Amino acid sequence: MDIAGGLYLELCDVPQWDATFGSGGRAAAAVADLSPSSVLHTYVAPAAENGANYLKELGIDVRRHNTDTAIVFAYFHPLSRPHLEPPRSKIAANPPILVESGAILRFGFVEGDAIVRGDRVVYDPQTYHEPALFGANGSEAKCLALVINELEIRAMAGTADIAAAATCAMTSQGADVVIVKAGIRGATVFERGKAARHVPAFRSTRVFKIGTGDVFSANFAHYWAEDGMSPHDAAILASKAVATYCETRMLPPMGPQPSMVALSDLPPGPIEIVGAVDTIGRRWTMEEARFRLRELGLSVRAPALGDAPDESRAVAAVLVIAEGMDMLVDARMRPVMPPDLPVVVLYEGGDRLAATVGAAYANLTITDDFASSLYLVAWAATPQRIGTQGRLIA
Repeated sequence: MDIAGGLYLELCDVPQWDATFGSGGRAAAAVADLSPSSVLHTYVAPAAENGANYLKELGIDVRRHNTDTAIVFAYFHPLSRPHLEPPRSKIAANPPILVESGAILRFGFVEGDAIVRGDRVVYDPQTYHEPALFGANGSEAKCLALVINELEIRAMAGTADIAAAATCAMTSQGADVVIVKAGIRGATVFERGKAARHVPAFRSTRVFKIGTGDVFSANFAHYWAEDGMSPHDAAILASKAVATYCETRMLPPMGPQPSMVALSDLPPGPIEIVGAVDTIGRRWTMEEARFRLRELGLSVRAPALGDAPDESRAVAAVLVIAEGMDMLVDARMRPVMPPDLPVVVLYEGGDRLAATVGAAYANLTITDDFASSLYLVAWAATPQRIGTQGRLIA
């Protein structure tokens, strides 16, 4: 498989992450075991040499196009908006890369572009800010699949209706398949002439979000464009690969485990956040948790931040940010929270808290990772239902 995508430096403070991947580099690493003959077409700056060498060690054929500008994406945590250095206005455009092959995965670039021509092509634009149409630069595909998130396809199609936007993308770009990613709700496969089909997200105990879209697109492209699987089957395997990557941060990801639990596409119920706000750091964490959960599309209230209770809707799950609370958590919660209510506790101080609250709550999860705590409480607030094969979907 041929992959056209960026090779960028990535930094994250919490949890610590210092790597050179970018969309193209990560995609190539993600399918290194599945597609050992893969070729990566990318721009390589001197600062990205170590990343290019690592990919070569994985067996990737790196077709380099030299550039002077090293591009860095820096995150505070995996769900924060990345800081791009240098700013887009300071990044010079390099000559486009030309790729011709049978199976191609094309990403959008920051510092250039890729003109691709192939039999089966997957296009992931990687931006909601004026995303380029696939054929606008002369790219061609006998069979085209778009992998895109809800924000991107709304911007591309100019409508908030996802189904209508997918139909518009098929018409305007000649796409045969459109995969619309919806975060905690999984994804939807739109295929020309067929009914839309849901693809679930799969549960992981930790969630590392940097690059999950790259892993999805790479695995989907391998299974659909290279192996010839149906779009839905390919997307299922891609979703499982994402869960494995979220759990381990390993590239290439380990194979999907048979015990993986598919998550429901039902909308999560309301979430309440409990935590201390007596220092600027503790208040910031509370504010950030509320903001990011709302950005994921959830209904969230935090009484400590002045949110009024909604008596008409029962809380479906609780997120406890234990910093500054410690032994007070159980005393504050027990009078108002039923013992079977799902409770997720963000606690970075070791195991002491489990003994404090564990006996009082039957449905308790404790994590030391901020981003993971948000996904775990979102999943905890999601209603369960029985899947089509009689299997419980959480």
